[in-house]
Order: sequence, then structure tokens, then C-alpha cells
Amino acid sequence: MRNGAIIVSFDAVAVSGITVEALKVAKDLQMDGIRCYLDMGYDIKLDKGNLNRPYGREADIYRNIFTLVRITDIGSVPDYTESFIKRSHDILIRQTTPATEAEKNHLLKRIHDSSVVLAEKIIDLWEKLDIRYVIIENGTLPENIIYTKALYLAIDVYGEKYGLEKYVVWRDHDLMWSSEQSARKYGPEPFTYAVKPVPSRHINYVTLNSTLKEKLEAWCEHRIQVHVRKNTYEFGKSGTRINVRASLNISTNDVLIARTTRIIPQKRLDRDVHLIAALNTRFAQRGIRRKVYLVIAGDPEENSAYFSQLVDLVTSLQIGSLVRYIGSIPHEDVQAPNQPFTIQDLYHSCDLVSFLTSWGYDSYGNPIGEAISTGKCYITTTYEFYHEVYGQYGFRAPLLSISEDEDGPIDESFIEAVYCLIRDGSLIEETSCHNFGLGKRVLSNNISNLLIPRPTGVAMLDQTFVSVVLPVYNESARIDSVLSSLLNQQSKSNLITPATFEIIIVDNNSTDDSVAKAQAFKAKTPSFTIHIVTEATQGVSSARKRGMDYAAHRARQRDARNGTIKKHYIASADADCTVDTYWLHELIEAMMVNDADLGTCNYYYDPAAFHNRPNLFREIQKTLRCREMSFSLFGGFPDGKGFAVERSIYDKVGGIEIFYQVRNGRFVEHLSDDWDFGIRVIAHGGKPIYAHGSRVEINSRRVDTLLDEVITGNGYGLNGVITMKDVRPDCHRSAGYLRDTTAAQSLQAWHYSIKDYIPKNLVLPVLLNPHLLAEKPEVRSFFTPHVADRLYQRINEIKRESGIVDLIPIHAYKTPAYRLYFEFREELFGALRRAVGDDIGFPPPLPECLNTVNERDFERFVRYFSEDRESGEAHNYFANGGVF
Repeated sequence: MRNGAIIVSFDAVAVSGITVEALKVAKDLQMDGIRCYLDMGYDIKLDKGNLNRPYGREADIYRNIFTLVRITDIGSVPDYTESFIKRSHDILIRQTTPATEAEKNHLLKRIHDSSVVLAEKIIDLWEKLDIRYVIIENGTLPENIIYTKALYLAIDVYGEKYGLEKYVVWRDHDLMWSSEQSARKYGPEPFTYAVKPVPSRHINYVTLNSTLKEKLEAWCEHRIQVHVRKNTYEFGKSGTRINVRASLNISTNDVLIARTTRIIPQKRLDRDVHLIAALNTRFAQRGIRRKVYLVIAGDPEENSAYFSQLVDLVTSLQIGSLVRYIGSIPHEDVQAPNQPFTIQDLYHSCDLVSFLTSWGYDSYGNPIGEAISTGKCYITTTYEFYHEVYGQYGFRAPLLSISEDEDGPIDESFIEAVYCLIRDGSLIEETSCHNFGLGKRVLSNNISNLLIPRPTGVAMLDQTFVSVVLPVYNESARIDSVLSSLLNQQSKSNLITPATFEIIIVDNNSTDDSVAKAQAFKAKTPSFTIHIVTEATQGVSSARKRGMDYAAHRARQRDARNGTIKKHYIASADADCTVDTYWLHELIEAMMVNDADLGTCNYYYDPAAFHNRPNLFREIQKTLRCREMSFSLFGGFPDGKGFAVERSIYDKVGGIEIFYQVRNGRFVEHLSDDWDFGIRVIAHGGKPIYAHGSRVEINSRRVDTLLDEVITGNGYGLNGVITMKDVRPDCHRSAGYLRDTTAAQSLQAWHYSIKDYIPKNLVLPVLLNPHLLAEKPEVRSFFTPHVADRLYQRINEIKRESGIVDLIPIHAYKTPAYRLYFEFREELFGALRRAVGDDIGFPPPLPECLNTVNERDFERFVRYFSEDRESGEAHNYFANGGVF
């Protein structure tokens, strides 16, 4: 079950804007139960001095969000040395070291060979961590073209191996055109040897603004599409903030301007120093007994020469008592035990946040976004990307007008605008409220939506505690009646009302008017909450997972908003089956009364659909009687036609898992997600319950149009490959449509039905929980104590001899279940006859190959026959995917 996400940063800095953005994405992914890992790039980037440096305090910084990982033996990769990487960069990227074309080609060959080996190590790490999602931060910057090439190779191989589509976000915060151009770090355009983004069905490319998008797409000759996604800010986050004024000896009456920045020339902190001097002069000249303080949060040692210049400037302006240097302080989600407060605490305590940066240094401006989301006013320059990121949306702030040619000191008009703002409390309140409300609409982006698409702005109602998921693919003929049956749900105690349950329709690429009908239904029933979402990956498993994940995510958000954890049930329905009036009430009530984690429904066929087919209907009813008995005894397993799961256990087991099988040389979805989900829930300690009164009518077309396949036991495939067939009569009308079965055909259909039923519904429950055979009186009575004890002993023998650790993974249960069927078939049928009726009969004939096996060798050869990884014979004998 792949449920991990890894973020690979090309920044190689313990705490930076990029790692903070990664942290926010990780927090969002964790809401979906996804484990998050971070590779900080210490083995990628040279110029930060961290290459091959082991992690130390970094692990503590992010311990609540990330597990830090890296390629542990990267030194064994050929040519992956500091000297080779630097030489490659100087020759191919910076072009400061001359080389002949032959030398460059030889260098490129060594780089390719190195990247192939590194890609294998990357894949090994991802497999070890069960990675499902990958986020690359700033990978297009040509810091290390070996690593970049290796990532592209790994993404392609890993995605193909595990059938993953858009599982990667490749996000560029900066590009060569906007990053440290004065130092010519990445050489001259057109950056010939930098690794260009490649067209890939596995990757979503992202950058922060439209200008960078256009440049990147043009550089790649428009072979890729780049998404624009702003950085993410959290609005209205609750929590206790620290007022830092007292510790800085700044009174509540004075003005505090915060500058959180790197102390380097490009940030132009000299502007802030001159502003503080000018504002204090104005206050003094006008007899105002207030002071204006500048608090600078940044590392004074990063550029000691520039820091000395700032100190000299402060001294010359005689404002040394009004400027506080507090060093680097962390983001609130970063663990820093030696730091008394965070950036958010400083913003909480200040009056203004300053971002008086130079024209071309920053493409985004995180301090502005942080100020807006914290509810504080800001001041800034009109740097190159300010209008695109903030200005065009109508955010309000005093602006220092600068340009590429005019990037000088502050002017009088700007000083006056800031002075007027800090003197007017109502203006500050009005401005901050305006920006906060606008920011919630404009700045609440998150790139995780590209990995797990979620419609925005749809919050779960506080009263809602049931979500019904309905996958839909071309169900125009049935959608109205199915929706009517769902919306006509009634309750005996106001348990199920329009306010307490919602419907989530998942459109799985319908090409008919199913969605239009659903939208019309939604429009004419405004008292009900109906969501319509989409799932691009074709298959009912992916569609069901999409709807259930969507429900679970919004419920978690609702709980986080309210500060409580509320019981929430996610139910599955089917777009070609109608539900009875009390279906949902009976299902949820049974789960609540019995404190169950998993609830399964009672199914039936309409007798009128089989009015002229008594033989066929008799065999169907026999199967359903057996199902009623075993589900009442064991609680049953879910079927997509109708089941429910409590959200906490859904999260615990990782939700619906998509499995894959090979069909005609291609990986396709394995369509037993509901069954295998039930196995994982029960194996993880989840309690199942059978809700007899919760009834679902199965559409008879499932039998009508596949009758010949049903009789021969391959209604849904052969040789272990399950095929979801279109059972709509208009699509597959056969000559035998609506005919009855002969006596011989009825017996054959029954044999396949009962052989499919027994391993799944009588053997599997005790395989997952053998203690039931020893501890549950009803189970012992059903099998008889003697048989129950023998089964218990044999299950443990099979586990030991097979080396089976658990029976949770898909198909892991099949071999032992088939073996126990053969070994105990007489006892199992005897128990069924006693519990259900004599018409259940006796075991069907054995496979021909077992008829000639000596009795002393029977168990041994049954094992070989049942081993589903070696042969499809067992699958075909027991039928595939169910019958009735």
C-alpha cells in the first residue's frame, strides 16, 4: 500500500522559504493520512557547503512533520564527487572553464552514466518508503545536472512500474532568468546544457507566476504545460501567540516594524533604516511621544561586510536604540527549542511588516503573504513581480515606487504614506481586514491539489456525519431512479435527515448526459447537499477512492475547524442499484448501536425480473441465503453496492487502495478494491457488522446480459484476471437474454456460485481472526467444536509452513483459503446444510487433476493446485469475481 510522499529540495538549507513551503504542503497531505519525507538536498547543491554533511539538528527541526531521508550510499555512484560536479557546472553551466566539444561530450557521457546508477538508488529509496507522491522543489535550476537527470529517469521508471499517472509535482520557485543573475551563477542564456523539463504523463510542472511560466514553456519549445500556483498561507489559524514586545523592551504604545529577511545587499535593509530615522524625526517634530522601532530577524553572519555597513549606517543616523537585531527565528511549525518565539509571534506583535526589497531579487515576497494571513498591514516596494502577485488583486499598502533603472532610496511621499498609516488606527484596521479577506480568496492555494484534486470552497456542514459516495459512468438510464432512492431516505428517529447526510457523485469520465441529469437533480433539490466531483483515472475502484478520500478530507478539515473529532461514516452506493427507503438508517444505526467500524448491507433481486426464470432465481436465492447466514455470523465483507466505514478506521488503514493486474500486456486496475478494503479493515482490528434491515436491490442486468458466463463461472474473467464488463442490455444483448437455465445449467451455475462463496465467506473470516474458532460460541456451534478445533490447528500449520506473516495483502488469503476448502469441503458443506437447508447439497466434483492423487499426497498436491501465483487453474475452478 503506497501511502508516502517525498519532497526533494534543491535548496540544501535547513530552514528557508522553500522548506517552509514544503512543510505547508506536507501538513496538507498529512490531512489525507499520507506519511511525508524530506530530502533536504545536502547531496545535491554545492554552494551551501553542506554536500555529504550528515543530518544533525535538522531532524529535530521537522520531527513533527517530516522524516528526513537521503540516498545513504550516494558516494558509491560513479563520478558523484564534489570535484566532478563542480567541474561539470563550471564547464557546462557557468561556462567559466573552457573545454573542447570532445571534452564536453565525454563529460556528458560520464554524467549520463552516473545519473543512471543514481536513478536506481532513488527508486530503491522510494520503494523502501512506499512513496505514492513526489514533489521536487527548484529542480530546474541547474545546480547539479547529474541529480536532475537521475530524477527524471527515476520518475519515469517508477511511474510505469506502479501504474502511477500525475504523481509528481515539479515546482520551480526561481529559474535561471531570475536567480542571482548578477553573479552569473547559471551562465548565459540559452542555458544550453541545463536539463530542460521533459514531457511526461507523470509530472505536473508548477511555477509561481505567469512570467516564469511563459519563459519556462518557451525555453522548452512549448512541449510542456506549466501550472501557476502561488505559495500557500494559512488564514484564521487558531493558537496562542507570544507578544515579544516586553522581551525586546518595546512598549505597547510604540510602533514596531518587523523585517524578516536575509541580511544581504539585495534585500536593501538600508531603506528600512532610513525609514525608521525619518519616522522618528516626524514624531519628534510634531510633539508625539511615541517611538518607531525596527526589528530585523535574519542571520548577521551570512554577509558580515553588509551587516557592518548597516551597523555603521544606524550609528551615523543616531538610532542605535531603535533597531533590534534578533537573529534568525523559525516559522511556527518548525521545531526550535532554543528560540523563545517565532516569525508568527513577531508578526502578531508588530504594527507593520516591511518588505522593501530591490527590484529584481525576489519573485514572490513571502513576508507580504505571511503579513496578510496574520492580519497585519505591510509596506513594500513595487519590485518586479509585486503587481502580478499582489497589486493586481487590489491589496492595499504604502508602496515605494521603484523600477529596474530607478531602484534607489526611499522618498518623502512614501515616508508620509507610512506615517499616515501608523498614526491612524482605524485605517490600519480597515486595511488589514480588507487584505485578510482578499487574501483568503486569492492566496489559499496549495499544490497538493494537483496530486489529490479537491474542489475548493466546499466545507462539510457541522451536522453532517454520513457521506454517501456514488461512482457514475454512463448511467443516464438509471441515474434519476438511483438518486431518487437516495434522496427519499427516511429515518425512524431523525437519524438520517437532509442535514445529516450528503451525497458525493463521482463522475468517472461519462460521455452521456449522466452528469447533466445529476446537476439537474441537484438544482431541484436544494435542501440536500450534493457534491459532483470528477475522477480522470478510469475504473470504479479509482472513482470510489476519489469520493471516499474527498469525504474523509473534508471531515478532517471540519474537525480541525471545530477543534473536535466527530464520528463520520462514509457509505458506498452503486449507480445501477437502488436502495430501500430505510437503507441508510438501518446501516448507520446498526454500526452505531454495535460500535462497529464496518457495516455491510443485505442484497436482493426483484422477483418480478425472474418471473419466467424459476430455475435461475432458485440458484440465486440459495446463494443469498448462504450469504445471509455467514454475514450474520461473521459480519461480512463490503461490496460496492452498499457498505459503510467509519472514517477513523478508513484513515487508519490508508483508505481504499488501488491494486493492479496485468491484462493483455498492460497494467489495469484490479476491481476488488471493496473486498480487499474490508479485509484490511478487519485484519487491522476493525469490527464488522451485518445490517440485515439495510437492503439494496441488485440490478438484474448483471445476470441478464452475462448469463452464459455466469453458468460457466467466468462472468468477470478468467485465469485470475478480473474484467469489469459493460452489463447494460443495450450494449451486450445476447441471444440468451432473459432466458431460464436448464437443470444442468442451474447445477453448473450453483456449483460455481458456492465454490466462489465458501472460501471468501466461511474460510476467510476465520483465516483473518482464528481466535473466533476458539472463542465465539456461535462460530463453534456452526462448524461443530471438533471441526472448529481442527480448523484452528490447520490454519496455524498452514501459516507456519507457508511463512505467512499476515493475510492482509490482496490475494494473500487465496491460497490458504482454497487449500482449506479442499481439505474441509465435506465438513463445510455439512455445516451449510445444517444452517441453511438440505438443498445446499454436497461439494461439487474435484478438479480432475486431484482425482488421481493418492490420499496421503492430497494435502501436498492441493497446495500446488491452490497456489494462485503459479497457475490460473484454481481461479477458474473457484470462479472469478463472484457469480450472483
